[in-house]
Amino acid sequence: MAGWVPLDQPSAQWPLWAQQWALHPDAGWHQPTWVFWTSAWLHGSSAHLSRNLMALGLLAMLGASARMPPHAALAWLLAWPLTQIGMLHQALHTYIGLSGVLHAGFTVVALHHLTHPIQMDRHQRILGLILLAGLIFKILMENPWQHTLFRPVGSDINVAPWAHLSGAAAGAVVYLFTSVTTRALSVKRLTRKQRTLN
Repeated sequence: MAGWVPLDQPSAQWPLWAQQWALHPDAGWHQPTWVFWTSAWLHGSSAHLSRNLMALGLLAMLGASARMPPHAALAWLLAWPLTQIGMLHQALHTYIGLSGVLHAGFTVVALHHLTHPIQMDRHQRILGLILLAGLIFKILMENPWQHTLFRPVGSDINVAPWAHLSGAAAGAVVYLFTSVTTRALSVKRLTRKQRTLN
Protein backbone atom coordinates (compact mmCIF):
# COMPACT_ATOMS: atom_id res chain seq x y z
CA MET A 1 0.00 0.00 0.00
CA ALA A 2 1.33 3.39 -0.96
CA GLY A 3 -0.19 5.17 2.03
CA TRP A 4 -2.79 7.82 2.62
CA VAL A 5 -3.37 11.40 1.53
CA PRO A 6 -5.46 14.08 3.28
CA LEU A 7 -8.94 14.11 1.76
CA ASP A 8 -9.72 17.38 3.53
CA GLN A 9 -7.29 19.06 1.09
CA PRO A 10 -7.79 19.50 -2.67
CA SER A 11 -5.89 16.83 -4.61
CA ALA A 12 -3.85 19.64 -6.23
CA GLN A 13 -2.17 20.10 -2.82
CA TRP A 14 -1.16 16.43 -2.53
CA PRO A 15 2.37 15.29 -3.39
CA LEU A 16 2.85 15.13 -7.15
CA TRP A 17 3.16 11.31 -7.20
CA ALA A 18 -0.19 10.99 -5.36
CA GLN A 19 -1.89 13.37 -7.81
CA GLN A 20 -0.61 11.18 -10.64
CA TRP A 21 -1.83 7.97 -8.96
CA ALA A 22 -5.38 9.16 -8.17
CA LEU A 23 -8.35 8.46 -10.42
CA HIS A 24 -10.25 11.54 -11.61
CA PRO A 25 -13.71 10.34 -12.72
CA ASP A 26 -14.66 13.76 -14.06
CA ALA A 27 -11.72 13.54 -16.50
CA GLY A 28 -13.16 10.37 -18.08
CA TRP A 29 -10.67 8.61 -20.35
CA HIS A 30 -8.41 11.68 -20.49
CA GLN A 31 -5.97 10.45 -17.82
CA PRO A 32 -3.09 7.98 -17.67
CA THR A 33 -4.06 4.31 -17.96
CA TRP A 34 -2.08 3.41 -14.84
CA VAL A 35 -4.54 5.25 -12.56
CA PHE A 36 -6.99 2.35 -13.01
CA TRP A 37 -4.53 0.33 -10.90
CA THR A 38 -2.68 2.87 -8.78
CA SER A 39 -5.72 4.71 -7.38
CA ALA A 40 -6.50 1.62 -5.28
CA TRP A 41 -3.21 2.02 -3.41
CA LEU A 42 -4.04 5.51 -2.11
CA HIS A 43 -6.27 5.99 0.94
CA GLY A 44 -7.95 8.93 2.62
CA SER A 45 -6.71 8.34 6.17
CA SER A 46 -4.68 5.91 8.24
CA ALA A 47 -7.92 4.32 9.51
CA HIS A 48 -9.14 3.88 5.91
CA LEU A 49 -5.84 2.19 5.04
CA SER A 50 -5.97 -0.03 8.16
CA ARG A 51 -9.55 -1.18 7.48
CA ASN A 52 -8.72 -2.09 3.90
CA LEU A 53 -5.57 -3.94 4.95
CA MET A 54 -7.63 -5.99 7.44
CA ALA A 55 -10.20 -6.75 4.72
CA LEU A 56 -7.36 -7.75 2.37
CA GLY A 57 -6.02 -10.13 5.04
CA LEU A 58 -9.47 -11.70 5.46
CA LEU A 59 -9.83 -12.06 1.70
CA ALA A 60 -6.42 -13.75 1.50
CA MET A 61 -7.40 -16.20 4.27
CA LEU A 62 -10.71 -17.06 2.58
CA GLY A 63 -9.00 -17.52 -0.78
CA ALA A 64 -6.26 -19.72 0.68
CA SER A 65 -8.71 -21.91 2.62
CA ALA A 66 -10.78 -22.43 -0.54
CA ARG A 67 -7.68 -23.29 -2.61
CA MET A 68 -8.73 -20.85 -5.31
CA PRO A 69 -7.76 -21.95 -8.85
CA PRO A 70 -5.59 -19.78 -11.12
CA HIS A 71 -8.56 -18.54 -13.14
CA ALA A 72 -10.07 -17.04 -9.94
CA ALA A 73 -6.87 -15.06 -9.31
CA LEU A 74 -6.94 -13.96 -12.95
CA ALA A 75 -10.58 -12.89 -12.54
CA TRP A 76 -9.70 -10.67 -9.58
CA LEU A 77 -6.73 -9.21 -11.47
CA LEU A 78 -8.92 -8.37 -14.49
CA ALA A 79 -11.71 -6.99 -12.28
CA TRP A 80 -9.25 -4.54 -10.69
CA PRO A 81 -9.15 -1.97 -13.54
CA LEU A 82 -12.79 -2.67 -14.50
CA THR A 83 -13.85 -1.65 -11.00
CA GLN A 84 -12.14 1.71 -11.39
CA ILE A 85 -13.44 2.15 -14.96
CA GLY A 86 -16.94 1.75 -13.51
CA MET A 87 -16.30 4.95 -11.53
CA LEU A 88 -15.79 7.12 -14.62
CA HIS A 89 -19.40 8.30 -14.89
CA GLN A 90 -19.55 9.38 -11.24
CA ALA A 91 -19.72 13.10 -10.41
CA LEU A 92 -16.41 13.04 -8.53
CA HIS A 93 -13.18 14.92 -9.12
CA THR A 94 -10.98 12.43 -7.23
CA TYR A 95 -11.43 8.79 -6.24
CA ILE A 96 -8.96 6.66 -4.28
CA GLY A 97 -9.09 3.47 -2.26
CA LEU A 98 -9.04 -0.33 -2.40
CA SER A 99 -12.60 -0.99 -1.21
CA GLY A 100 -14.11 -1.43 -4.70
CA VAL A 101 -11.36 -3.87 -5.66
CA LEU A 102 -11.90 -5.73 -2.36
CA HIS A 103 -15.61 -6.07 -3.17
CA ALA A 104 -14.55 -7.62 -6.49
CA GLY A 105 -12.30 -10.07 -4.64
CA PHE A 106 -14.96 -11.09 -2.12
CA THR A 107 -17.43 -11.61 -4.98
CA VAL A 108 -14.93 -13.88 -6.76
CA VAL A 109 -14.41 -15.92 -3.57
CA ALA A 110 -18.17 -16.16 -2.90
CA LEU A 111 -18.95 -17.30 -6.45
CA HIS A 112 -16.15 -19.86 -6.40
CA HIS A 113 -17.61 -21.36 -3.22
CA LEU A 114 -21.05 -21.52 -4.82
CA THR A 115 -20.11 -22.78 -8.29
CA HIS A 116 -17.74 -25.57 -7.25
CA PRO A 117 -19.87 -27.73 -4.92
CA ILE A 118 -17.99 -30.92 -5.85
CA GLN A 119 -14.67 -29.51 -4.62
CA MET A 120 -16.15 -27.74 -1.62
CA ASP A 121 -17.81 -29.22 1.41
CA ARG A 122 -21.31 -28.11 2.42
CA HIS A 123 -20.01 -25.60 4.96
CA GLN A 124 -17.91 -23.79 2.38
CA ARG A 125 -20.90 -23.59 0.04
CA ILE A 126 -22.96 -22.05 2.86
CA LEU A 127 -20.10 -19.62 3.50
CA GLY A 128 -20.19 -18.62 -0.17
CA LEU A 129 -23.93 -18.00 0.06
CA ILE A 130 -23.51 -15.92 3.24
CA LEU A 131 -20.70 -13.89 1.63
CA LEU A 132 -22.72 -13.19 -1.51
CA ALA A 133 -25.90 -12.34 0.40
CA GLY A 134 -23.89 -10.07 2.72
CA LEU A 135 -22.34 -8.24 -0.24
CA ILE A 136 -25.72 -7.74 -1.91
CA PHE A 137 -27.33 -6.54 1.32
CA LYS A 138 -24.45 -4.15 2.03
CA ILE A 139 -24.56 -2.64 -1.47
CA LEU A 140 -28.35 -2.21 -1.34
CA MET A 141 -28.11 -0.55 2.09
CA GLU A 142 -25.48 1.88 0.76
CA ASN A 143 -27.88 2.82 -2.09
CA PRO A 144 -25.27 3.74 -4.73
CA TRP A 145 -28.02 4.94 -7.09
CA GLN A 146 -28.90 7.80 -4.75
CA HIS A 147 -25.60 8.74 -3.06
CA THR A 148 -22.36 9.69 -4.77
CA LEU A 149 -20.71 9.93 -1.34
CA PHE A 150 -21.82 9.21 2.20
CA ARG A 151 -20.11 8.97 5.57
CA PRO A 152 -20.75 5.70 7.43
CA VAL A 153 -21.06 5.77 11.21
CA GLY A 154 -17.60 5.65 12.77
CA SER A 155 -15.81 6.53 9.53
CA ASP A 156 -13.46 9.51 9.27
CA ILE A 157 -13.89 9.81 5.49
CA ASN A 158 -16.67 9.83 2.90
CA VAL A 159 -17.25 6.58 1.01
CA ALA A 160 -18.19 6.22 -2.67
CA PRO A 161 -20.81 3.42 -2.65
CA TRP A 162 -20.74 3.09 -6.44
CA ALA A 163 -17.18 1.73 -6.12
CA HIS A 164 -18.52 -1.19 -4.09
CA LEU A 165 -21.24 -1.95 -6.66
CA SER A 166 -18.77 -1.53 -9.51
CA GLY A 167 -16.31 -3.90 -7.84
CA ALA A 168 -18.89 -6.58 -7.08
CA ALA A 169 -20.27 -6.40 -10.64
CA ALA A 170 -16.80 -6.52 -12.20
CA GLY A 171 -15.80 -9.46 -9.99
CA ALA A 172 -18.97 -11.40 -10.88
CA VAL A 173 -18.78 -10.79 -14.64
CA VAL A 174 -15.08 -11.57 -14.98
CA TYR A 175 -15.24 -14.62 -12.68
CA LEU A 176 -18.14 -16.13 -14.62
CA PHE A 177 -16.40 -15.36 -17.94
CA THR A 178 -13.11 -16.96 -16.84
CA SER A 179 -14.97 -19.98 -15.39
CA VAL A 180 -16.85 -20.62 -18.63
CA THR A 181 -13.70 -20.09 -20.70
CA THR A 182 -11.65 -22.42 -18.48
CA ARG A 183 -14.31 -25.14 -18.64
CA ALA A 184 -14.64 -24.79 -22.42
CA LEU A 185 -10.85 -25.12 -22.83
CA SER A 186 -10.83 -28.18 -20.52
CA VAL A 187 -13.59 -29.85 -22.56
CA LYS A 188 -11.73 -29.04 -25.79
CA ARG A 189 -8.49 -30.55 -24.42
CA LEU A 190 -10.34 -33.66 -23.16
CA THR A 191 -12.09 -34.13 -26.53
CA ARG A 192 -8.78 -33.75 -28.38
CA LYS A 193 -7.14 -36.29 -26.01
CA GLN A 194 -9.94 -38.83 -26.55
CA ARG A 195 -9.66 -38.44 -30.33
CA THR A 196 -5.90 -39.04 -30.07
CA LEU A 197 -6.44 -42.18 -27.95
CA ASN A 198 -9.03 -43.51 -30.40
